[in-house]
Formats: sequence, structure tokens, C-alpha cells
Amino acid sequence: MKIKILPLLAGLLILASCGGNAQKDEPDPAPAEDIKTARPTIQKDLTISSTALKMTIKYSVWLPPTYDPAKKYPVLYLLHGYEYDTTDAHNKWLSTDYYGSSVNGGNLSSIATRYVRDGGELFIIVTPNGHNAFYQNNEGGLQYETFFIDEFIPYIEKKYNANGKRAIAGLSMGGYGTLYNGYKHPEMFTYLYAMSPATGAGAKTALASCEVKKAPPCTIETGTDDMTVSLASVQDFVKFANERGFKPEFITRAGGHTWQFWQECLPKALVKVGESFK
Repeated sequence: MKIKILPLLAGLLILASCGGNAQKDEPDPAPAEDIKTARPTIQKDLTISSTALKMTIKYSVWLPPTYDPAKKYPVLYLLHGYEYDTTDAHNKWLSTDYYGSSVNGGNLSSIATRYVRDGGELFIIVTPNGHNAFYQNNEGGLQYETFFIDEFIPYIEKKYNANGKRAIAGLSMGGYGTLYNGYKHPEMFTYLYAMSPATGAGAKTALASCEVKKAPPCTIETGTDDMTVSLASVQDFVKFANERGFKPEFITRAGGHTWQFWQECLPKALVKVGESFK
């Protein structure tokens, strides 16, 4: 019997893709199993030399699980509060320290990783050192707003190949910085989340100069037992905003000016920010 043998490569079809090679602006959703097992990357104590501040500023970065430097991501700028020692202030949100029986840091990585693994959006979180400047330009002092808006944000978003979407959140002094910069530069941010915010005159001035239709959505959350930033002062700011048509979401609940309170704020902030990036 003769067996007819066909050539091994006869009839092989080579399929070529018809699609273009344009880079996507948004990261593809990672497979569920990757999200469930991948770990975030934490880059601590990075530095940027500032012309506006005439000094070097430290910052830290949280990169989400499955982060791919070839893809583009939105960015959340997460601001810390007033610190008597600013040496390590940019790491307070990342800290998991305890002070006696109380938490003394934001536990950011654990909370943000849980958010992502539960189906949240992928974005970069950056925590700059605020040097107790309230994230604004101070007469005769640090020109922090100039640094933050004109130097830091462009630097970060070029370095990490960001997609141009960004939000801002923070606690206490950082809550003030959120409201001040968010309302003064509304075109730059998709969401504002202010936790136990200081609400000085600068924040009100920024809000008063902002057009309602240009303002990003905002949540303000504060504790009814806060002995550092009074509930009355925050209520006054919210009333000021409401009278001008801004209508920020306002959350009050039991709690003080503590990391425990802010750790409970953070998951809600991540959800709001993530939704604003869609």
C-alpha cells in the first residue's frame, strides 16, 4: 500500500492583523487572577528639585497591582496633614505604624490594593511632602502652589506616562490643599475628596473665584468628635459652598481627627476617584 504524504507546510495560512499600532490611552483590564495575586509597587523617598521652592522635595508613589509602564494611567494626588516633623511626612499615608493603641498612618497600600482586587479602577497614587505650606503660595514663604501645579504634576505625569486624568484628596492641611487647589484649578481635576479639612480664608477665596459649571465634584467628610478642626468650621464652609451653588457631598459621622477616621474615609475616596476616571 502506498501512503501519500502531504508536505508539512502545504496549505498553511499566515494571518496578519488588520489593526493599527496606536497606543491606548487607558490600561486594559487585567485578568482577574492577576489582580487577585499581583502585588503593588511602592516607591518611597523619591526626590524632585524645585525651582519655585529652591529646595529638593521628597515624594512617594504607589503603583497598582499589574502596573505596566507601557500603559497610561490616571493619577490621584493624596495630601498629608500638618506634621511637626516634615522629614517623613510624605510617607504618612503609607505608614502602618501604631502610637500606643492607636494607628499612626494611613495604611494606604493595603486599602488601595483591596480596592483594586475588589474590581476598582487602576490608577497611580502620589504622596508629596507638603512642608506644612498648606499646599499654597505663602507670602514671604514657600511658593508651594507654584511648585505643585507648574512643576510637580507635569513632572510626575511625564515620568509615569499618565493619561491626563487626575484627582486630588487629602486630610486636615491636605484637605485644605484639596479644596484650595481643586477650586482654584478646577480644569485640572476630576474629583476632590477633603477629609477633616482645614477651611481657612484661602479655600473660600478659591471657591468664590470658581465657576460652578467648571467645578469638579467634591466630597467633604469630617468627624463629629473632631477637636482639631471643628465641625462648625467645616459646616460653615459647606454652607458657603451651597449658597454659591456648588453642592458638595457632605458626610459627618462619629470620629475625631485621627488616622483611624481617615483610614475609614480612604476606601470611599478611592471609589469616588475611580468612578471619576471612567
